[in-house]
Amino acid sequence: MTFREILTTLVDRTPGALAAAMMAADGVAIDEYTREGSEVDLGAIAVEFGRIFAQSQKVAESLYGAREGELDELLLVFGEHQVLFRRLDEDSFLLLALERTGLVGKARWLARSLLQEIREAL
Repeated sequence: MTFREILTTLVDRTPGALAAAMMAADGVAIDEYTREGSEVDLGAIAVEFGRIFAQSQKVAESLYGAREGELDELLLVFGEHQVLFRRLDEDSFLLLALERTGLVGKARWLARSLLQEIREAL
């Protein structure tokens, strides 16, 4: 599967999902997909919240040590949206924006089930 196919699958199969992107660690989009009619700016989200993800990783390492404290996921819930970050490898992460009532559990399950295909596409 291509990045676009993976992102499309993730968004279209998750009720309430608005957009998804594969992001480099520096916040630059590798690829992204936005559901038609959605006005989510994934680029802005990735740059700003990518820093939060990095800081959260430092917190995890200070609590559990470098080996045991690797941060896999981060969920932010605010206003009318939820934003899920999922680490893919050292240099990239998956970003998924959902409505406040979106099914984040389904999004997490789909992301985990597609993880091998994502890593192969990287």
